[in-house]
Amino acid sequence: MKPFLILLSSLLLATAVQAEQTKPKTGPELLPAFSTAASLKENFSCYIGPFASYDSWLSWLSKRPKFNTEVFSKQFPRIDIEKRQQTIDCRIFVYESDGILVEGVMLQPKATPEKQKLPIIIYNRGGNPRNSTLNYGSIQQNLMHLAEQGYIVIASQYRGAAGWETSASRDLILDEYGGADVNDVVNLLPIIEGMPASDSKRIAMIGVSRGSIMSYQAAVRMPQLKALVIYSGWSDLEIALETRPDMQVYDKLIPNYANNKSAELAKRSVLRWLDKLPQQLPILLLHGDKDARIDVSQARNMAAALKQKKQPYNYIEYADADHDLNPNHAEANAETAAWLKQYL
Repeated sequence: MKPFLILLSSLLLATAVQAEQTKPKTGPELLPAFSTAASLKENFSCYIGPFASYDSWLSWLSKRPKFNTEVFSKQFPRIDIEKRQQTIDCRIFVYESDGILVEGVMLQPKATPEKQKLPIIIYNRGGNPRNSTLNYGSIQQNLMHLAEQGYIVIASQYRGAAGWETSASRDLILDEYGGADVNDVVNLLPIIEGMPASDSKRIAMIGVSRGSIMSYQAAVRMPQLKALVIYSGWSDLEIALETRPDMQVYDKLIPNYANNKSAELAKRSVLRWLDKLPQQLPILLLHGDKDARIDVSQARNMAAALKQKKQPYNYIEYADADHDLNPNHAEANAETAAWLKQYL
């Protein structure tokens, strides 16, 4: 009887293993690690599902009631998207930061000679975890053109935010709008250092809107930065409330805001601790004078303070441009490219 039971158990186990192997896969296909960093937990291509081709992306978006094919084609020309899929390696990854699983994005030119080291751009997105994550469209619009210039581009979604089907935490309360989540930017360094093609001695940073809060604080802790670019950024959050008192995101995301408002805003306001920024870090400020979200005075005050501090900087103000620097976004990108080329 005992041998029969053993045989039966073996058959049941084999059947279970076979069922597991034939079970349809859920989620994207994971790829080999692109960095030796122990903090890197998983990664996969961003060219998956509806983003596998230009036509599949267009077909997927076309199902939306208000989708405009003409506007889409103008903003994302087929020739550009298809070329990028051939020449740019685009990865979505998950890494550990302070024990939290955080989502990130990495782009790297495919045709990189084996021994060539590429400079790095750390991109700090704007917005909040509900509606500003780096999805495929924003990756195409904001990151791809940087990788096309020969840079490795890496970005954190910040803790609590995830734009893809990953194991990263989606607990919105983790986002502190420039608090402990700044560690998620700094903790990209081990991943960068573990990438075979990265030149960790040539790192620049770009901060957009809320990303300016992250960038200024991270810069204090990252003396290896060679350049910083700020798009439509803050310099003093408490003063900013005078021009935009409806910033409820502060109350929702910043810990202890209700009880210690001034102190918490000061932590996130570079003008309150400007002396902590590395003295020789070159900073490019770009802002539109019709920015309805972050008043242009924030950039003007920052430029004046940098001048007084004798910090290497340049300030470009675009007449009639909005928060996204439209209609001057292309010019702003060109200024950024020149700044990065000069210092990297």
